[in-house]
Amino acid sequence: MDIDSIFKTPTAPASKSGAKRKLVSPDEMYRQNARHVSYEELTGRSFDVLNAEGSSSSASKKKRTVSVQDEDEDGGGGGSSLYEGIANPEEEEEDDRFFGDGLTSDQKDILDYVDDIDPEEETFDLSAVRKMILKFEKAINKNQEMRVKYPDDPQKFMESETDLDEEIKRLMAMTQAPQYYPVLVELGTITSILSLLSHENPEITIDAVELLKELTDEEVLSNVDQDQGDDDPDENTGRKEGEAGMKVFAQALVDQGLLELLIQNLGRLDEEETSDRQGVFNTLAIFENLTSIDVAMAETIVNRCKLLPWLLQRLKVKVFDSNKQYCSELLAILLQSSPENRKTLGTQGGIDDLLQFLAVYKRKDPKDPDEIELLENLFDALCSALGDKENKQLFLQGEGIELMVIMIKEKKMARIRAVKVLDYAMSTKAGTANCLRFVEIMGLKTLFSIFSRKGVDKLKKAYKSFSEVEEEEHIIGIIASLVRNLPLESGHRLRVVRKFVEDDYAKLERLLDIREGYESRVAALDEKFAQENKELELDEDEIAEEEPARSLQRLETGLYVMQLIDLILAHLCAENLDLEEEEQEEKKGMDVEGEAGPTKESEIKIKLKTLLNRRGQSLDDIKSNLKAYLDGLDVDTALAEGARSKLLSQTGSGSLNDDNIAAAAAASKAPEEGEITTSKSDVELTEEEDAALEALEAKEFVQYVLELL
Repeated sequence: MDIDSIFKTPTAPASKSGAKRKLVSPDEMYRQNARHVSYEELTGRSFDVLNAEGSSSSASKKKRTVSVQDEDEDGGGGGSSLYEGIANPEEEEEDDRFFGDGLTSDQKDILDYVDDIDPEEETFDLSAVRKMILKFEKAINKNQEMRVKYPDDPQKFMESETDLDEEIKRLMAMTQAPQYYPVLVELGTITSILSLLSHENPEITIDAVELLKELTDEEVLSNVDQDQGDDDPDENTGRKEGEAGMKVFAQALVDQGLLELLIQNLGRLDEEETSDRQGVFNTLAIFENLTSIDVAMAETIVNRCKLLPWLLQRLKVKVFDSNKQYCSELLAILLQSSPENRKTLGTQGGIDDLLQFLAVYKRKDPKDPDEIELLENLFDALCSALGDKENKQLFLQGEGIELMVIMIKEKKMARIRAVKVLDYAMSTKAGTANCLRFVEIMGLKTLFSIFSRKGVDKLKKAYKSFSEVEEEEHIIGIIASLVRNLPLESGHRLRVVRKFVEDDYAKLERLLDIREGYESRVAALDEKFAQENKELELDEDEIAEEEPARSLQRLETGLYVMQLIDLILAHLCAENLDLEEEEQEEKKGMDVEGEAGPTKESEIKIKLKTLLNRRGQSLDDIKSNLKAYLDGLDVDTALAEGARSKLLSQTGSGSLNDDNIAAAAAASKAPEEGEITTSKSDVELTEEEDAALEALEAKEFVQYVLELL
C-alpha cells in the first residue's frame, strides 16, 4: 500500500529528540520558580515507571495525532469530491464548517495499526536505567577520545559533543524515578557527571549543571506522588524510597566534591551571556535543593566551600536582576538553617555588608515585585544573623540602630521591616548595649510615635504587605526589651518610664487597649475549644491530650504578646520618676529602730489600678497571667547554674561567694549618661548552656516583676 498517496501531504511534527533545547532566560526561569522540566518536554517521549510489583503505573497509553494539511488553500477544486470516503459525512459538514479530524476510515485503520506495533511509552525499570547510564558513559568516553585525538580540529569532535549533549538531556529521565538514584552512585556515574563541570566546552558544563539541578529538585518527589496515585496503598512507600534515594545521591555528590566544583565553575561563567547567566541561576538552585533535601546541608555548604563570600560579593553589584534576587534568597536560607552560619557571616564582615545593602532603600522604594522580594530577603537574613549575640555587637558597631531609626522616620517600605530588626537586635541580655544606644539617639520619640499609630493609615494604603498586628507585636517586644535590659535607677530607664506618663498617661492607656484586643482574641479561641469539647464529647484525658497543641495556638493568637504587656506593666508599677524624691521617701519610711516603714505606691501603679477598674479588671488579672507564663517556662536549672558559675568564676577564685557576686553586680552597674558599654566574657559557653542561662534569667525576671505587684 502506498502510504504517501493516502496521506497526501502530511504535516507530522518533527521529532524533538534531535534538537537542542533552547535555554530559558534567568528572569523567565525565576518567574516560573525553576519549574521542573519533565523528560517528555525534553525528548517528546515518555517512560512508564514500574512499581514494586513490576506493573505499569500508567492507566492507558497515549495516541499519536496526525494533522492533515487542507488541500486547495486558494479555494479552487471544491465540491464533494474532497470529502469522498469520509465516515459519517453527514456529521462532518454543517453550515460550511469542518468538524472532523480530517481522516478517512482507511487512514484511521492505518494509524491504529501503527499504534499497536509502535507504542510511544517505554518501560522504565532497572534495566532501562543501566542502559541509559551505559549510553551516557559511552558518549563521555567517545567525546574525550575525539578531543584527545583531534585537539586542534573542532570539526572532528563536534559530532561527539552533540551526542554527549543529547545523552545529558536523556539522563534527566531519572527524575521520573528517584528510587533508582542509588544506582548512579553504585555505577560511579556521579564521578562522570561531576567531570563534566570541568569540561572544555562551557555549553556542556552548563548542561551538566542543569542536569544536577533537575535531579536534586524537590519536585521530583511530587512526580512520585502523581505516579503512585491518590488511592495507591504504596504511595508512602514510593515517596520514602524516593526521599531515601535523593539523600544518598545528594550526600554522594557532596562527598565527591560537588560544592567546590560548583564554586570553581561560577568563576568561568560570564553573566553578560544569556546561557552563562542561566548557568549561574541553576548553580544557585542546586545549593538550595541540597538544603531542601537535608537541612543540615546548609552548614556543610558554608564550611566546605566559599559560597558565602561569593553571595556577598554578588549582592554588591548595583544592577538588579533575577540572579541577584536569588542570591539574597539563598543567603536568607543558609542563615536561617544554621546558628554556625550566622557566626561565620559575622566573622566575614557580613553584618556590615547587609547594612550597606539595606541602606540603599532607606529613602527609596523597590521598583517592582521582584526587587521587593530582594528587600524582604535581605531583612530576613539580617534578622536571622541577629540571633547570634556577637552579631548584635557588630550590628551596634555598624550603626545599625541609627539606620533602622532613619528608615522608620522616612516612612518608606523599609520602615515596615526596620521595626522587626530593632526587636531582634534589642532582645535578650545580649541586646543591652543596643537598648542603650537606642535611647541615646532619641529613638524613643520615633518608637512611641509609631506606637500611637501615627501614619499607620497611610502605610496601609501605600503598601499591601504592611500588617498592623505584626508591627504591634514587634513594638511591644522592643518596649519589653527596654524595661528588662536598661539598668535599674538609670537615666535611660527613667526616660522610658516618662513616655508612659506624658500626655496624661496616654501611652499607658494605649498599652491597655492593645492588651484588651489580644485578650479578646484569646478568649474567643478558648470559647472555640470549649465548643469543640462539647461537640466531640471529649473526656478529661482527651482534653489533656489536646492541650499542648491548643496552648501553642493560644500563644500564636496573642497570649505571648499579652504576657509581654503584663511584664511591662509590672515594671512600670515599681518605677518612680524622681530618684532623689524616692530616696527621701525611703528615709522617712524608716522607724526609730531602723526598720522599714510602709512604702508609698508609685503614681503609675495608682493610675494603672484606676484604668483597670474602668475596664472591669484588676492587678490580679495581670498576676494570674504572669503566673501562667512562669509555669510554662521550661528551664534546665542545673545546666543554667553551671553556666552562671563559669561566668562568675572569672571574677575570683571560681567559688560562688558574696565577693564574686558583688563583683559581678558591679560589672553590670548603670553606665554614665551617654556612655555605651559592652561586656565581653573570656569564658565561652556552649549553645546549650547559653540557652539554658537565658531561660533561667527569663524565669527570674518574671518572678521579680511578680514581687513588684
